[in-house]
Amino acid sequence: MKILSSFIRRPLIAAGRDLFAPRAVERRETLPDYPGGVSLHMVVGHDMLRIGLLSLRSFEFHTRYRWSPLIHDDGTLDAGDLALLQHHFPDAFVITRSRADREVPVGLEDFPACRDHRMKHHWFLKVFDTRHYATGHRYIIIDSDIIFFRRPDAVLDWLTTGSEAMRVMEDDHEKYSHSRQTIEEQLGLKLLPRANSGLDLMPKNAADLALADRFLATCADSATQYPFLEQTIFAIWVSARAEGRLLPREQYEISWNNFRRRAAVCRHYIGPAKNDALYVEGATSFWWQSCVQTRLFPQR
Repeated sequence: MKILSSFIRRPLIAAGRDLFAPRAVERRETLPDYPGGVSLHMVVGHDMLRIGLLSLRSFEFHTRYRWSPLIHDDGTLDAGDLALLQHHFPDAFVITRSRADREVPVGLEDFPACRDHRMKHHWFLKVFDTRHYATGHRYIIIDSDIIFFRRPDAVLDWLTTGSEAMRVMEDDHEKYSHSRQTIEEQLGLKLLPRANSGLDLMPKNAADLALADRFLATCADSATQYPFLEQTIFAIWVSARAEGRLLPREQYEISWNNFRRRAAVCRHYIGPAKNDALYVEGATSFWWQSCVQTRLFPQR
């Protein structure tokens, strides 16, 4: 959004945040319930909740299913946030941080490094809590700052075929806690380049707690980028599976660009100005699709 002056950019951001995003989230269609067997997870806190609601609504709109997401509270959701969630997603199930802090460590008793790091930072809720509360043998994780713009065929194919492949996004840059060479030497596996955990299609048996525990026990203290330990674990998990794959980067986009690629199915907004781009491009585009375009050109 730096291509625009502040004089123009600020009202566009405000319009996306205060006008278009709320209207897009408010509009929920009558859709068939997802038939089940795969749970949808999002870890979210107070500051990202409104964006997270937009992300969930865009996923629902473009998959053409009504979902009952499992919302993992990072510890900052308040009573007003819970009421907002209930209003927009009455079928959502919220797992409070206090509940998760009682229950998840019990499931990690045999994996002390996993348990200890999970209690250190909310980043690890995405790694361990989603696995713990997944209702079936497969589950999906979506970051709160991803907006969908087209039918996610790769996701829907994974759902309908019963695939046991693990799939994650491909980043433009590699962002792991250590160099790839260091991780490969420590664990004895070939690491996929540029894996990103913004959107994860997870067979539950791919979330190998023993492998995560070995990595954290041997490497966490030497991490040069501690915040990326979470993403690195997903990269290790997908690399350890013969069926592990990266989603096509041109369609499942992660970029610092001002505007998304023409072929983008979704975009994971990153960088210091990610919320600016998300509201100016993401919220406005999805509002047009869901509230205006469908009225002019109804989906058949």
